[in-house]
Amino acid sequence: MRKRFNSHDYEDVRPWTIAAINDEERFPPDQMWKDEPTAEYIYDERLKRITFLQRHSDTHADAVVLAKRLESCEQNHRCMSGACPECGRIFQRCFVRRSRKFIAEHIDNEGRELVVVSIVLNDLMIMPGQLSKLDIANLQRRLKYKLKQAKINVALGGIDFSFNEDREGEYQPFWSVHFYLITSTEDKKKLSKKLRKLFLKSDIVPRPVKISRFKNTARRLSYALKMNFSRRIGYHEVKNQNGKIRKCRNASRDKLRRPERLELYPYLDKIGLANRVIFWGAKPVVNSSRLKLVKCGP
Repeated sequence: MRKRFNSHDYEDVRPWTIAAINDEERFPPDQMWKDEPTAEYIYDERLKRITFLQRHSDTHADAVVLAKRLESCEQNHRCMSGACPECGRIFQRCFVRRSRKFIAEHIDNEGRELVVVSIVLNDLMIMPGQLSKLDIANLQRRLKYKLKQAKINVALGGIDFSFNEDREGEYQPFWSVHFYLITSTEDKKKLSKKLRKLFLKSDIVPRPVKISRFKNTARRLSYALKMNFSRRIGYHEVKNQNGKIRKCRNASRDKLRRPERLELYPYLDKIGLANRVIFWGAKPVVNSSRLKLVKCGP
């Protein structure tokens, strides 16, 4: 008989995470945004991930432990793992459903422009094999300290990871951390200037901060907690703009290879789903087993 998941056995599971997943499973699994993977597709992805982890269990002890956890996942008894495609999809859908109302009530205020801020840390390049040493709680503290310096009072978002390398081998491959934050501002240019002073550029990360307009839609919200992780392959590109030739950096995307997946999946399992969510001036509250986002002091 397959052993069922017990949340008390895992430190990475928060009470509000359990409420979020249990709450979302009450809703029909109908597609919430364009191109959202179906429940059937994600179910198959979990089975593929289990098979992949089992295949490498002889050389990676954490792979067999994670495979057993993912095997225990079933409807109404979810494994709550940060590496589980099914739990990740349900958790992402809950974030979309709950944050859309919170943003409409507390962030999208009159006289302010709703924006999304994408941030890449240029001083945090994690070498292959070292991802497990990344302190996600400290990373959140560092980010929130800088949000306070930038005088951002409320924001919602998530943390994403990519494996970066250069096509010409100009730098060593590394894991990169990305923040995706939804907030509002009275002046987008002033906010951009503040953040660029706090998050500096480098040769490898020439544009650490990007701010763009945000529409409070399910599809845009879903980006905050993506469950598909990729390799970013940098390269030099020559562009002709109005007769002027200029050289710039660009990047293509590809699938993670076996070594990257064997490193990332256990790390996602270790940190859990909750640690990938960024709450600033907001917090999750469980009331009668139902989840709600409420405004609070940053």
